[in-house]
Amino acid sequence: MIDVKQAVQIAKTKAVEMFGQTAINLEEIERDVYKGCDVWSITLSLPQDLRQLNPLAAALGTDRLRYKRFLIDVETGELVAMKLREVASQ
Repeated sequence: MIDVKQAVQIAKTKAVEMFGQTAINLEEIERDVYKGCDVWSITLSLPQDLRQLNPLAAALGTDRLRYKRFLIDVETGELVAMKLREVASQ
């Protein structure tokens, strides 16, 4: 069984491997069940590539972060899923 600190480290390591970014921030931690499996749900924020934003959003400074949820198996520490985390409008 892995603890929450280990789950966060696994999520950060996977984010670096997948996206090649090291400016990663922890946003949320939650214990959850995914497809019958106990998981740690770790939400990380990563800087958005400003070249991919529409010019108005880039100029206004909106949408500069993207949020990803990493679902880590509580028992094995395996990455079960990675999902886009939608943020509600404020």
